[in-house]
Amino acid sequence: MTAEQLYEMLRKVQEPKGYFFNREREKVFDLLDGLLINRERYGYMSCPCRLASGNRDWDRDIICPCIYREEDVRAYGRCY
Repeated sequence: MTAEQLYEMLRKVQEPKGYFFNREREKVFDLLDGLLINRERYGYMSCPCRLASGNRDWDRDIICPCIYREEDVRAYGRCY
């Protein structure tokens, strides 16, 4: 999967829920590349903004979309 494919897949799923990608596409694609790297590295897409342990059970809270997303969006208007 490419970052472009991931972008389209996530956009279709998240926009109906009220979540939209940042307009700064370069930053968005850096983060999407990080998700794909973490999926290859760990077997799951852990948030590239947080440190993953490599243990899926320990990292459940940071698997995208992480449990911090809603609170971050409320507080900052975007996720971390």
